[in-house]
Amino acid sequence: MRFSDKHVVVTGAASGLGLAIAQAAEAEGATITAIDRVAAPFATSRICDIADEDQVKRALSGLSRIDAVVNSAGIARRAKVDETDMADYDAVMAVNVRGAFLVSKYALPHLRAFGGSVLHLSSGVATTGTRNRAAYSASKGAIISLTRNMALDYAQDKVRVNCICPGFVNTPLLASLTPERRAKLTALHPLGRMGEPEDIAHMALFLISDQATWITGQAIAVDGGYNVGHSEDI
Repeated sequence: MRFSDKHVVVTGAASGLGLAIAQAAEAEGATITAIDRVAAPFATSRICDIADEDQVKRALSGLSRIDAVVNSAGIARRAKVDETDMADYDAVMAVNVRGAFLVSKYALPHLRAFGGSVLHLSSGVATTGTRNRAAYSASKGAIISLTRNMALDYAQDKVRVNCICPGFVNTPLLASLTPERRAKLTALHPLGRMGEPEDIAHMALFLISDQATWITGQAIAVDGGYNVGHSEDI
């Protein structure tokens, strides 16, 4: 198994993509440290607000080794710039950007000791225009830039840093969609369906595994063709 004797830290591991990635890594032999605001279904689950530096330091304290970090935790808000409440803007940036930054910061001493991998989750909306998602899109664009800078900064330590840009995936964030909106979102993906968490987990495990030891600094779309363009004949 690809992750025997490996230790993987996953944020947002109580639900959605984080849960799917953590479960998939565990199934391939990884020891998981799950980090979330609520308890996650793993032997080691640490409740933590990743936007709080002291909480992150405590959550990662006492770990003797980290081989990979998956920064999956994230929140979304729908609004244009002039309609965005600044409390919502600050909350999105705090979790999506500051959280990924802090978890990486306090995991890096472990990763540098052994070599390892950081995987951020960005989004397809970071690389293509999407209406009414100003703060969220900005936060996910920042993740792509963070990925590239970290890849350069830590390459000499044999620490690889990549990110995934998912399309729209069937997670709890989309559970409230009406059938009409779900059909519209599905139509934006040329492959004819929205993603499943396992679609993202497959790529995540590849990127943090030894099979990807010559890949770093990349933002990889796993999106059913969402960023290619729209399949409707106009």
